[in-house]
Amino acid sequence: MAMSDLLHPDPNTIAADGEDDRDQPLYKTRDKVYPKRVSGYFRNLKWFALIALLAIYWVVPWLRWDRGPTAPDQVVLIDMDMGRAYFFFIEIWPQEVYYITGLLILAAIGLFLATSLFGRIWCGYGCPQTVWTDLFMLVERHIQGDRNARVRLDKSKWTLEKIWKIGATHLAWVGIAMATGGAFVLYFNDAPTVIVDVFTGNASLAVYVTIASLTFSTYLLAGW
Repeated sequence: MAMSDLLHPDPNTIAADGEDDRDQPLYKTRDKVYPKRVSGYFRNLKWFALIALLAIYWVVPWLRWDRGPTAPDQVVLIDMDMGRAYFFFIEIWPQEVYYITGLLILAAIGLFLATSLFGRIWCGYGCPQTVWTDLFMLVERHIQGDRNARVRLDKSKWTLEKIWKIGATHLAWVGIAMATGGAFVLYFNDAPTVIVDVFTGNASLAVYVTIASLTFSTYLLAGW
């Protein structure tokens, strides 16, 4: 092709509808993905990691650790009101913030090291996005069926069965998201006390805002 053809293209070569390539969309519209249920050794490892990590997240705030009559007995607690943090036998005061700084630095280095050496393992087994998305897909598959059943359900007309299955799926997702946000605030408050306060309407505004924010973000990122 001559340089003149590039500088002065022939109008007859433009598409019949009058649009050239520059008018074409640069991105493809979103296509829904329907993962199929798989099994095997590595899938079993992933189930084990999912159960273990979720159990740690939801159970740890309820564990007790005796620190005497004047200190809270929650295993892991970040007490914002008193300005202290408790991690098992470790008690950190505001003037000992360098402990937290050191822990954060070690955690960052550990994360960088893990993602550099074992990036696929971290993203496939330990990343929170992976864990919660896997849990959401498990719920979806349990309610709506495996891949082929979900494809048929999405392509079918709206019936009571379709409304029930999709509605139940999203309701379960919202429940999991609320439990996620609720568990997070337990790390900053005495777990049994704040749970009662939440359900009786006596919790602080910060608690409700935190739960609502994490509920929305978890539902959005893991479900959509």
